[in-house]
Amino acid sequence: MKVKLGIRWYPRKQETIQQSLRSIGNVDLTIYPDCKAKPNIEGYNIVNLGTNVGCFKHYYRTLEHLTQSDADIVGVFSDDMLYVRNWQNKAIQHMGKNVGFVSCFVPRGLAHRYTWRRGVQELNKGWGHQWGGGYLFKREVAIELLQHPFILNHRDNYKANQQIDHAIPEAIYQMGLKQLYVVPSLMNHIGRNSTIGHSWREMDKGAGW
Repeated sequence: MKVKLGIRWYPRKQETIQQSLRSIGNVDLTIYPDCKAKPNIEGYNIVNLGTNVGCFKHYYRTLEHLTQSDADIVGVFSDDMLYVRNWQNKAIQHMGKNVGFVSCFVPRGLAHRYTWRRGVQELNKGWGHQWGGGYLFKREVAIELLQHPFILNHRDNYKANQQIDHAIPEAIYQMGLKQLYVVPSLMNHIGRNSTIGHSWREMDKGAGW
């Protein structure tokens, strides 16, 4: 399967993108700044889709841009994640029938909530029942997701514009597709200074890290 990834970037007090890119491995990825500035990196494709629009709207337009490619699998990640070795293959092997997404980032707090120990967990619930992210989609699912009424309403009307990890599961739940979570987490969250004002918590470390 051909996988294409987007990394959302916005300037941080303490940059993490260099660490993130060192761990992500040999993948086809593009950096998408949500501002006019560019990250201090070399050797990567950087695409600017416009002015600063905020977290969810930038996620939306980045995913939309990726769906215009010839990829089979697409995903949009933050610039403050670390990755386990061979994470990509460990995730896409679960892209079976009726799968809405495979979540590569499972926080400790989420695994504790549902007493997940190890393996691929299925949790088909909507808003407020999970958080984390690192969602990988089949491209055709991502295209459908981007046109889903709930996602369009969230993009256009949700004032805080920050709830990627609640809005995506809600829409996938409404679409009747499976939500799969890989434990131990294939990613770890290292950003101590959130670009949208959230505070870092121990429970937001990757489960198993």
